[in-house]
Amino acid sequence: MRPDMSEVAVEQLKFLATDDVRTVAEEFGTPVFVYDEATVRASSKTMSTLPNAFGLTVRYSLKACPGQAIIRLFDREGFSFDASSVWEARRAVLAGVEPGRISMTAQEAVFDENLRDLIDQGLQFDAGSLHQLEEYGRAYPGGAVAIRINPGFGSGLVGRLNSGGPQSSFGIWHEQLPEVKQIVEQYGLRLVRLQSHIGSGHHWDILVDAVRTMLSFARDFQDVHTLDLGGGYRVSALQSDPVYDHTEWARVVADELKQFAEETGRRLHTEVEPGTYLTALAGSLVTKVIDKADTGAEGNSFLKINSGLTEIARPSYYGVQHPIVSVPATGGAERAADDREEFNVVGHCCIAGDVLTAKQEELAPVPLGRTEIGDYVVIERAGSYCSSMSMKNFNSYPEAAEVLRRTDGSFDLIRSRQSIEQVIVNERIPEGL
Repeated sequence: MRPDMSEVAVEQLKFLATDDVRTVAEEFGTPVFVYDEATVRASSKTMSTLPNAFGLTVRYSLKACPGQAIIRLFDREGFSFDASSVWEARRAVLAGVEPGRISMTAQEAVFDENLRDLIDQGLQFDAGSLHQLEEYGRAYPGGAVAIRINPGFGSGLVGRLNSGGPQSSFGIWHEQLPEVKQIVEQYGLRLVRLQSHIGSGHHWDILVDAVRTMLSFARDFQDVHTLDLGGGYRVSALQSDPVYDHTEWARVVADELKQFAEETGRRLHTEVEPGTYLTALAGSLVTKVIDKADTGAEGNSFLKINSGLTEIARPSYYGVQHPIVSVPATGGAERAADDREEFNVVGHCCIAGDVLTAKQEELAPVPLGRTEIGDYVVIERAGSYCSSMSMKNFNSYPEAAEVLRRTDGSFDLIRSRQSIEQVIVNERIPEGL
């Protein structure tokens, strides 16, 4: 049974005003991503000042939103960086980041000239498997290394965001400590950092359990000086979401490290790798309503927008909801509080799964203000894992433009909209065709 939409709050814009939406759409076209510098700086300050026992390093998770301007913003904030591939690491270096401030934990790690060159320049390598650890040992005997641990459990907003436990391939299984010791001793490695990322949108009590697992490992490796807790810290996106207080788990972790120090005399440094927390609420996707449809009085009403999987795959892939706000194309009197309609919002891709309002493959319409063709629809919480993990160029749609809203309210273009010529630039037609 559908919920009574009269009891569901209509979502509101996060940082843009209605006039801002119109200005951006008119100047840069739609769809367009807008990132807010002030929101990024505020979330950065909050994360950087979390309670900690013996020091804290914040690494921005590049996979969340890897544009050059965004990377440069965090670089200027003094952040370190977390890369999930050698390509992300190289992208950060091209933005001006020193390799020594980048840590790479990747599913794919090939010790070719690309990776070795970065390690030689100071890149910190986290082995995510016994094979990776052995390959590092062969390439850098006597070197310093980190490992990612699968603590045997995990937690995530949905199942596909859980990256711990027996169903996850991420990290070295917690029962393989003897094999880790053997490889470390064989190659004379110094194991200096332990990392665990249990999932995105995890519950903090499970994070604390992962910390305790890492501390049990640390007792067996005297060179360990840092615990990396990974990322996945929740944000309050929908109006129905609770407010998350991340100082609570941080204090518990700090107490665990203090107790470890009392017992061992070792004061371990803390690292975190937030992506979502730093950028999710700092991004909005401005789209335009291009059509409306319905399936009869007993069916559904649909808004079709000029965006979708080509910019934002999370609703279809994870079945999670984003705040959605409609904005009239022209100014005038504000809508009355009861001037609302219920819509399913769907994308422009020629595939049935391009739906932004669904839960576990079931349509989940949302209440919006009265909306017509030509009006704008803003998808909020679009600053992380949207542009970076979208189905780029599906149906040959070009990549959307991206804009940075500066602290003075002005807008700077940080990525131009692709042309069709750029879409096909790497393609080749063999002779004779």
